Parts: sequence; structure tokens; C-alpha cells
Amino acid sequence: MANSSFDQQYYSLLASRIREGDSDAFAELYGATYDTMYRRVRSLLHDPDDVHDALQEIYMSVYENIGSLRLDRLLVPWMRQIAYHVCCDMLRRDLPRRERTVDLSDNTLPPQSADLSLRQVYDRDTWERVMGILSRLPVKVQQAFTLRYEFGMKLEEIAGSMGVSPASVKRYINMARAALQREFVN
Repeated sequence: MANSSFDQQYYSLLASRIREGDSDAFAELYGATYDTMYRRVRSLLHDPDDVHDALQEIYMSVYENIGSLRLDRLLVPWMRQIAYHVCCDMLRRDLPRRERTVDLSDNTLPPQSADLSLRQVYDRDTWERVMGILSRLPVKVQQAFTLRYEFGMKLEEIAGSMGVSPASVKRYINMARAALQREFVN
């Protein structure tokens, strides 16, 4: 299945068969996508139990909501979107028991901002302040920043997950950083 147009046709056919109640088609989808979905979810959730719980929730959601998929050819991107939201929900539910650390020290920071007090966010009040600032930004900016610094994803992974170019991801992250700099430095 190296040809992406073939993959698209294959998944489109599976989506229509699943919608018609074909359990074999769902089993086939599960087998064809499980490894990829596992790696994607594992990159976001590091606890093996959470990963398996998320995968179960993702596949249940796909099965229960297949009727809401408007274009069958978008089955796999739709599944990726479900996976992203399931993982975010699980991490949000888990937030109170985990200490959040955001490290902004990667090499994509401009040199002049290397000494910012934003370097690491340790306490809950500061994390809530960061999330409040981010909540006022466009959704794509919030997603890119969160995937990078909360989940530790690489630019290419974020681009694939969001369906945009790595340059757009970098631009979104820089927009979030600029907003945080204005709030924290002033």
C-alpha cells in the first residue's frame, strides 16, 4: 500500500462498509491502522495503561460515530483527530496529579529570548496563567504550542497531526511564544 491514492480508496471503501454495519470491515480497519495509531498515541501518552485505554476509546468512537464522517476518503485523518482529542482529554483529566513542566530551551528559540523567565513552568498557578494566555490565541496556535511543549512532539509530527506544513507549525509556536513573552516580561 505505498500508493497514497490507493490507500485513500481502500480506507474510503472500509468506511462505507463499516457504516453499513460490516464488522469484518471494522476488524480490517483495526488491523490496518493499529500500529500507526499505537505509535501516535504512545507519543502523547507515556503510561502503557493510558495508551491502551485511549486506543480502546478511539476505536469505539470511530465505530459509534462513523455516520458523522462526511467524506469517506478522510477516514484516517478523522481518526487522527479523534486520537488527538482523546489524548488531550485524558491528559486534562490527569492534570491535577501530574506536575507540569514546559521547557522552552530548545534550539528553535531566538537567541535574544534565551534568558526569559518562561524557560520552565513548574507550579500550577503559572501553568494556569500560561493556559489562560494561550486560550486567547487562535486554536491552531494553541494546538501547535501544546503539542510541542506539553507533549514533546517534533515539528514534523505536529505538522502531520495538524495537517499543515512544518513552517506553519513554527510560525504558530512563535506566535504563542510572543504572546507569552508580552505577558510574562511586562
